[in-house]
Amino acid sequence: MSAERPTTADASPSTHPDGDAGTVGPAFGDAMALIQLSGLIQETVARVAGRQRLTPVQGRLLWVLTEQPRGMAELARIFAVGKANLTGLIDRVEHRGLVERSLVPGDRRAVQVVLTDDGRRAALAFHRDVTSELAGLLEPLTPKAQDDFRQAVTTISHSAGHSTAWGPCQAC
Repeated sequence: MSAERPTTADASPSTHPDGDAGTVGPAFGDAMALIQLSGLIQETVARVAGRQRLTPVQGRLLWVLTEQPRGMAELARIFAVGKANLTGLIDRVEHRGLVERSLVPGDRRAVQVVLTDDGRRAALAFHRDVTSELAGLLEPLTPKAQDDFRQAVTTISHSAGHSTAWGPCQAC
């Protein structure tokens, strides 16, 4: 009697989707779970940004700037983009009156990006709505499972060198 070949629908999270490789271990399931979670988060951020007439990256920029003004080089590092792409992003958000460029005190050549009052309001609304929607995703979990989730995410983020501001981890 030969073993039946599993279909994609029958595949468990730790089974390779084509069925040929058999069980590939928990790493495959973990990767799929992270990919699924990433997609869910990206969809949520995009939906909230769209409601506020922002692109997801504009919302992220405003969120990052709520902590403090940032220099262009630092923003380029945080967003992992080149100077031209960052300049275009800043130009578009500045045109909408959400940020402004200002000179860095003590360094005549350096420019920093600062939220305007409208930008701060937009950033806080974006942050509030994203936070609310993402927190709602965790409601089915018990309080202990929610705490375990936060601890796991913090451990993963720090080991990868990332902070909660979507940039390089300052504490690592």
